[in-house]
Amino acid sequence: MFLKTSREGYLSAWVFVILVFFFCVKVEAEPQVRLDMEKATQKKVSLAITDFVFKGAGSDSIGVGKEARGILEKDLRLSELFSPLRKPVFEELERMERSGSEVDYRSWRQVGAQWVIKTEYKMISKGRGQVFTFRLYDAINKRFMLGKRYKASPQLLRKVVHRFADEVVSQLTGKRGIAETQVTFLAQENGGKEVYLIDFDGYNLRKLTRDNTVNLSPAWSPDGKWIVYTSYAANNPDLVMIDTAGEKRQTLNRLPGLNAAPAWSPDMQKIALVLSRDQNSEIYLLKKNRKLHRLTRHFNIDTSPTWSPDGKKIAFTSDRSGTGAPQIYIMDAEKGDNGKVTRISFGSSYNDNPSWSPNGDKIAYTSRVGRKFQISVYDLNTHKSQVVTKGAGSAEQPSWSPDGRFIVYRKRVNGGFNIFIRRLGGDRVRQLTFSGKSHSPSWSPYFKH
Repeated sequence: MFLKTSREGYLSAWVFVILVFFFCVKVEAEPQVRLDMEKATQKKVSLAITDFVFKGAGSDSIGVGKEARGILEKDLRLSELFSPLRKPVFEELERMERSGSEVDYRSWRQVGAQWVIKTEYKMISKGRGQVFTFRLYDAINKRFMLGKRYKASPQLLRKVVHRFADEVVSQLTGKRGIAETQVTFLAQENGGKEVYLIDFDGYNLRKLTRDNTVNLSPAWSPDGKWIVYTSYAANNPDLVMIDTAGEKRQTLNRLPGLNAAPAWSPDMQKIALVLSRDQNSEIYLLKKNRKLHRLTRHFNIDTSPTWSPDGKKIAFTSDRSGTGAPQIYIMDAEKGDNGKVTRISFGSSYNDNPSWSPNGDKIAYTSRVGRKFQISVYDLNTHKSQVVTKGAGSAEQPSWSPDGRFIVYRKRVNGGFNIFIRRLGGDRVRQLTFSGKSHSPSWSPYFKH
């Protein structure tokens, strides 16, 4: 933890959930089914999600099973790895197997299903929640792959289903899915900007701050418990952190002038930030002992730091090239300007907002393309950049999903700003917010279970 702070606010939401893992048989799929996430053209896996079967005493009068199945199907569809089959395709086969425990792998293959998910659930007495039993089968290789049992309160139904969806993605790719992740962003309100949270699937929009002032640049702590941002609440752009329940906050830095563009180091021992204490915007490290270490020493503006996943380097924006326009650079995370500084953006008169990918091999950034802004991605292996967004409106302020497959960004359309998501290498674009006043998205890390 960067600062010694109570964790009760974060942990209270988990008091109501108990996760019981059972018969967790982790069987790897055959090569023809397993996907390489780096290959954008890989064919999706066809998947049959049967109706959730109610077991035990009582009844499901409010349709929990139907709601949970809908959440699961949407999660797996949004992963862009699966193609759920339409219910009429396998309805008769499902009805035949409903009362038995056997799985007719041959028949499932004949209806076009590569994988099959079957789920049973029951109610806990006195309305205290449900118990879900999920099973995943590989129809191609004729095997049971995974079983999970979750017990949760009604308030955590979506979280439980998200968690199983992420397990299914892990079976396919070897890497945890992102259904359980969140995005923080800013929304304009009454002349100011407040910090919000929203789930990956667009549900559970929550307002974290009610400062009635301008807030800037929200960024996640690596453990997913805190969001650090710049706030003008005390009539100075101070560095503040708030927990994800919106209940606890601390001021981390309050020097006169800018305390902006924060980025937490992967080990959570320091924060890179921009200070204007030297009559110019320079990048500093705020260490755990509250001491400051200056990294950049240039008469031009340096801003927007982002860490490499190993914590050894920082990419940032600077107009030090002498062209009067910002470009993207990489420096050593300890030596800064006293070490080697490398420019990586070329071919555009304006580049800003770098974001280092979780895998460490790419950096996304905002780039001027013609008369608009688009998101470009620099490959540190090939040393080449590629524009990854297109279409009407300007795309800016990229942030990576924790699995490195998606980018969230702000897009200007019809005079308003909203948050959008795009898979790297994909053509589909999904709108996440609809207020027309959304800015500065930042994707959460994986949350610890």
